[in-house]
Amino acid sequence: MTNVSRPTSGAELLPWLARLPPGERDAAVEELLGIGPASDSTPPGEHLIGHHASGVAAIVRTLIEVPVVAEDVVIDLGSGLGKVVFLARLLTGATVRGVELQAGLVERARRARARLGIDVDLVEGDVRDAHIEDGTVFFLYAPFTGPVLDAVALRLKAVAQERAIVVAALGVDLGRAAPWLVPRQTDSFWLILYDGAEPGVSPRPRARTPSLGHAGRIIAFERPDSALDASDA
Repeated sequence: MTNVSRPTSGAELLPWLARLPPGERDAAVEELLGIGPASDSTPPGEHLIGHHASGVAAIVRTLIEVPVVAEDVVIDLGSGLGKVVFLARLLTGATVRGVELQAGLVERARRARARLGIDVDLVEGDVRDAHIEDGTVFFLYAPFTGPVLDAVALRLKAVAQERAIVVAALGVDLGRAAPWLVPRQTDSFWLILYDGAEPGVSPRPRARTPSLGHAGRIIAFERPDSALDASDA
């Protein structure tokens, strides 16, 4: 791995990652967080997908383009080892919760949380039953399919009837399960952002901008470290 000094704070995280080659960034951030690759990606049940960590580029792009700010409540549906949860909290200051069915993954994520001292909620449970009613931004990386996805979509619709929400879907098209969601235009192959558009609900302000800077955009769009200028030091 490229020899670049490790960050000692959340503010240093993005410039540190941006100085690494794009192909090294995921392994580097997982090592930093202490959440190395999961040893088992076996599906935990019918219509459920085994754990695969989200890419740091997609995570940072989501935070920038939603945009996620400190006032948000971000909920990762199928949070695995906590990569999305930890990065969202460190980079935006938002309230963040992860919901994960597999006990072994939750335990590893909680150990990492204790080591890192990050204030996030890591819930062991089924997304179909877990508390998500306070969420404003939801993230999911193809954690389930079929009737499970349909059930979760119904729960998200109930939340969207109370407040404006954004759903970031990585590797899954929600058009069939949640036709009430409005997809944003994107040039991303894997990531789609959807806005809730329920009658009578005020739209989410789009002018709010997180301070992820030039380094954040380098990571989000998988640019090489040579694109980083002195202003991001």
